[in-house]
Amino acid sequence: IPGGTTKKKRGIAAQQRVVPLFLLFLPPVLFFSFMSMSSATSLPSRAQRSSNIELLRIVAMLFIMLLHLNRENAGLPSATVLGEQPIYAMLWSWIHMINLTGVDIFVLISGYFAIRPRLNSVVSLFFQGIFYSVGMYALWVLTKQTDFSFGELSMHLKPMKVYWFFGCYVWLVLLAPVLNRYVETATKREFGVFLAVYYFFVCGMEWWMSASSELQGGFSVLAFVGLYLLARYVRLHGGRWCELSPRYDLLIFLGSTALSALLALVLFWGMGRPLAVDDALVARLVSYTSPLCIVASLSLLLFFSKIKLGHIRWINWLAASSFSVYLLHEEYLTRDRYGALANYIGDHYAKPVSLLLLMALVLGVYLATTLIDQVRKQVWKLLLAPVIGWIESALVGRLK
Repeated sequence: IPGGTTKKKRGIAAQQRVVPLFLLFLPPVLFFSFMSMSSATSLPSRAQRSSNIELLRIVAMLFIMLLHLNRENAGLPSATVLGEQPIYAMLWSWIHMINLTGVDIFVLISGYFAIRPRLNSVVSLFFQGIFYSVGMYALWVLTKQTDFSFGELSMHLKPMKVYWFFGCYVWLVLLAPVLNRYVETATKREFGVFLAVYYFFVCGMEWWMSASSELQGGFSVLAFVGLYLLARYVRLHGGRWCELSPRYDLLIFLGSTALSALLALVLFWGMGRPLAVDDALVARLVSYTSPLCIVASLSLLLFFSKIKLGHIRWINWLAASSFSVYLLHEEYLTRDRYGALANYIGDHYAKPVSLLLLMALVLGVYLATTLIDQVRKQVWKLLLAPVIGWIESALVGRLK
């Protein structure tokens, strides 16, 4: 078999594994959520982070990890799968659209709780990025999987370049005091009008008419700002559309993602367009600024905000390291090996066994990162936090 054909078949096989793998995760999460669902239909006002939103943080990271198992063909089914297995292709596309919501959900959670940055927290964020960026580079150098160079080391000392999300999130953290000030002073009407105009430009001018490219499909600080403010509005003001029964929030989430998948299939069968990322309409459909993606992400946030879990320590413990999970597995040297390992498992094991191994891979990476993260937290707490705290106190005192 020619090399190109082999690579293509392996790519199809790798993508086919993601759908049933996701289905192994989804039922327990939904069952646990429904069993703990509150009868209340309004957004609660909590002084502390509760386990229901922290559970959503874990779910969002699992979405992202599953999304990263399949990067070929924009994560969508190939023409071969679409032609030979249309029902399977629909399910495949639907799961991909569900996984896409992970990034938007993470930013919405930040807006739901509000970011209150201090010097200590900003430096801690940078330390977290450098810890995993340099740490993973050191691992691959020590295991002789890559050669050491000062250029690579210099690159890994710049987490805002290594991770696109990290760079955008840092800017969001720095802008948060200004955004919070606006939220606190604006009336509900002023805030609502601003969001309506903002999302008219996001969804109408840029996403639909391509009259601008400032949001870069969601890969930008400006897109994060909009999601942050949207979540702040929902938390503080809400509205009748935020007070639906949780089951309707879940139905909106599933319906929005299903509609995105259906539109992708209409593009292929109805318009004869290949489902490839270089197609303008496909790229628009799988962008983080897609109205359907934003609606689905917000609906899932509303759903989890209305379920009642109480304080569950292990959920909060796992959720506290969710961002570290992203930093570890998405470091660009690790990213390739993460995908290669998934392909190896699929190519060398029978389907039932490969599904179990892939599930173990995703959960194993999450759990291993959580354990490693305890080391990072202790290093920060014992060695760096006291120094940064002293500097912060000195700066505050000098300003006063």
